[in-house]
Amino acid sequence: MLNRALTGRFQERLYDESYLSALETKMYQYLTACQKEEAMLQEERDAIKTLISDISHQTKTPIANLRLYGQLLQEQCGVSQETDPLMKELVSQTEKLDFLIQSLIKLSRLESGIITLAPEKNSVKDLLTDIIDTVAIKAVKKNITITRDLSDLSAVFDWKWTAEAIGNILDNSIKYTPEGGHIAVTMTEYPSFCRIDIVDNGMGIGEEEIPKIFGRFYRSPAVKNEEGCGIGLYLARTIIHRQYGYIKVTSQLGKGSTFSVLLCCRFFSDDKKNTADDRAVFTAMERDKGNEVIKGNLS
Repeated sequence: MLNRALTGRFQERLYDESYLSALETKMYQYLTACQKEEAMLQEERDAIKTLISDISHQTKTPIANLRLYGQLLQEQCGVSQETDPLMKELVSQTEKLDFLIQSLIKLSRLESGIITLAPEKNSVKDLLTDIIDTVAIKAVKKNITITRDLSDLSAVFDWKWTAEAIGNILDNSIKYTPEGGHIAVTMTEYPSFCRIDIVDNGMGIGEEEIPKIFGRFYRSPAVKNEEGCGIGLYLARTIIHRQYGYIKVTSQLGKGSTFSVLLCCRFFSDDKKNTADDRAVFTAMERDKGNEVIKGNLS
């Protein structure tokens, strides 16, 4: 009965007064309840997919119009000095709203399974080069120097979404590093992982806050005046964990932070494609071994 339950074809076979029959009846009730619960969860996932699609469709045009009208008003010659800061704030808040909605849509699609990651063997060096080039303008505006020490290493990851995750981390480093600061991006090779370190000399994070920073919408009281919505690191962790990697943080207040992203160097399966069984292969033991390596090198 249990073997058939694994394929969704369970049924009762004994109908008598024996203990085995009673056990089979209880098992049948339990499996039926599980099946109904799974069906309800699937209905909820489908409802979420529809809701996300509606939100994305309905908000895209109004936000684009708000941004356009705000920019047009900024360009009008008749805008007074008193009105100009208000117009800039209008455009800024519209962009913040757009970023928040887009981030929520990305996150919801990932969590509900609408978007699935497609890890492939890729060059980590090329990925980091693209990310650094993308954020370079923000760094130049704050006179922040970004140095890189990149090796020709490969790992298994989804290019687009991993760029999103590491880009969020690097963007945070720029945001919370003062003008004239420095950020270093380095790589280290391990037997099973490729480690990417993003080291800054910014404001740092208190030890008691490190477990909280990857929470959804969490923002430290120390950065309440900075732009942000507290979802970037949560999204980054979700993306990295979905690819059997993980993130570690070490930091000291006033001295800076080190964000370490570990990506798998190989596919777990022999057929060069990760499967559903890989989650079982990627055991707690393997993760603990990786954590011990990181602790020894970063603590």
